[in-house]
Amino acid sequence: MKKFFTRNGIRSLIQMSILGITIYWLIKVLMNPELFVDFEKYCPMGGIQSLFTFLENGALACTMSGMQLILGVALLVCVLLFSKLFCSFICPLGTVSEWFGKLGRKLKIQFTINDTWDKVLRIFKYALLSITFYYTLSSNELFCKAYDPFFAIVSRFGHDVIPWLAIAAIAILAIGSIIIPMFWCRYVCPLGAISTLFKHIYVVIALVVIYLVIYLLKIEVSWIYLLIILFIAGYFFEAILPERSKSIQMMKITRNTDSCIDCNLCSKKCPQGIDVASLEVVNHSDCNLCGDCVGSCPVSDTLLINNKNSFRWMPILALAVFVLGGIYLGSKLELPTVDIKWGTEEEVAQSEYVEYSGLKNVKCYGSSMSFVGQMKTVKGTTGAATYTNSHTVKVWYDTTATTGAEVKKALFSPVRVHVKDGVDSLKYAIVDAKVYNFFDQMDVFYLDQIVRSDGNILSFESSFGEPVNIRFYADYNINTDSLRKSIERKYITLKSGGKEYQQSINFKVSEANRTKEYVTGIDLKRGMFMPYKRTCNNYKSYPKDQIVSFEMTFDTYPRNEQMMQYVINSVAKKDTAVVGMVTYYKSEPTLRVYFVKDKTDPQEVANLITAEKLTITYDNGVVEEMDNPYTYR
Repeated sequence: MKKFFTRNGIRSLIQMSILGITIYWLIKVLMNPELFVDFEKYCPMGGIQSLFTFLENGALACTMSGMQLILGVALLVCVLLFSKLFCSFICPLGTVSEWFGKLGRKLKIQFTINDTWDKVLRIFKYALLSITFYYTLSSNELFCKAYDPFFAIVSRFGHDVIPWLAIAAIAILAIGSIIIPMFWCRYVCPLGAISTLFKHIYVVIALVVIYLVIYLLKIEVSWIYLLIILFIAGYFFEAILPERSKSIQMMKITRNTDSCIDCNLCSKKCPQGIDVASLEVVNHSDCNLCGDCVGSCPVSDTLLINNKNSFRWMPILALAVFVLGGIYLGSKLELPTVDIKWGTEEEVAQSEYVEYSGLKNVKCYGSSMSFVGQMKTVKGTTGAATYTNSHTVKVWYDTTATTGAEVKKALFSPVRVHVKDGVDSLKYAIVDAKVYNFFDQMDVFYLDQIVRSDGNILSFESSFGEPVNIRFYADYNINTDSLRKSIERKYITLKSGGKEYQQSINFKVSEANRTKEYVTGIDLKRGMFMPYKRTCNNYKSYPKDQIVSFEMTFDTYPRNEQMMQYVINSVAKKDTAVVGMVTYYKSEPTLRVYFVKDKTDPQEVANLITAEKLTITYDNGVVEEMDNPYTYR
């Protein structure tokens, strides 16, 4: 066991375990693209940024939750009392940096840069930290996702990643660490910069107190200046005075000069390149208490933690307490992603709230703000909060202006879903059901998959109710008991990428009754048709007698999704004489196109509409092509 510890085996085991678990789940995700693994769930960097966005904007950043925030605070407290233990034991990028460094030493291409260049390169870490915090606080989206090597790999370069930035960061991590010891950690990592800053807690406290005094004096000074000054102070104590850490750190590496044989093994083994052999107490800003130097010392009781042999396990125990404690507290705490009130003080004072869970579309800051925008349009509402971790929302409403039932009704979006065509002349049955746990668009998709596999349902539509009202249009011989059992199944089988997977569902049917009504196939087609109407290119600026139109008949019209906005986007940008489009069901799906008389050729407009490719121009200026979803007769 002693030999195992002298090689710092426990630290290596923890590092390999963290990487192993990450790789295991990454492989699982690659094998099953529909499997979701939240690699950000235990990210302290996101939690620290969310702490600041919560204080500044009253909202958590991006998809962050109370778990990440608590772990971020736990990391800072751990740094404050012990050291940068996260960096030395857990961080996957730190582990990989160490391994690349060992490769560089074996290849004999690694070298240590001089003090001047060391000081210059450390500027970059604090500059990157400043940029990251600025854009995160400005947008409430984690800017570090744009370049973070770990996130880029585990998300498979997802939509939050800026590819060229992430590729550059991965190259810097790998190549830099091979050539220069711990290049990423010493010169790039923003989390390392924050950790170093908190090792100098007295400086942090002094600057924050000064800022608060200025604030209380009602002198307007942006928080950005406080952050910049803090980051400059962090750089100063890290680069200029690295061995004069003004911290309250409870544990430090100590060297007994009486028994030391000056073998310099401790300095050679230090991953951070600290000259441990020249120090009696290691106060260096880069020291993360990894213990490699302690494990390398050949003389007993010479290199210790706080001059005590019994303290050799304390860093690991402290880390375990903070990590496990942070996870436990984080699991008990759920903070709102956004919590916004827009009513007057009087309205808010007399407000109550309704709560709804299971809104799978509320999953990040962007979708939360979209939800808030939707609720602001509802009469009588005074505020809204979202909890993305549990997909829960709360909506406050003025009890003198509306009721909880009306607010819930506004939360609900009715749908019409066409499953398959029936024979125009035949009659089809109508079944009214009441279904629990049916609310958002994912529930609509799941029910659609269920009834498609059942084979007896032609269409269904929903309306608000508690439980939700769903009307099914079905074959005349439909059995309502079989329909109920089909809807209440525990799982459905879905396909993605040529592979099948099971999706759990939780619908409950309180009642399902066949009505005495019926509907013909042609009436059902008309009823389920999704009409579209939109004007463009300053339609209202033209006199009515200058606007003419022509009709086109659809050959294929995609069901259950409205794609006409892409058609009008493409056509109206190319021909500004086109001022509107309307779709409706005549004897079959029909498109009417409005244009300014004598300003264009109807045949040319028709050619644009029927083109195989549509050119879409988005509000941000991005242009892309897509296949035309419609064909025409």
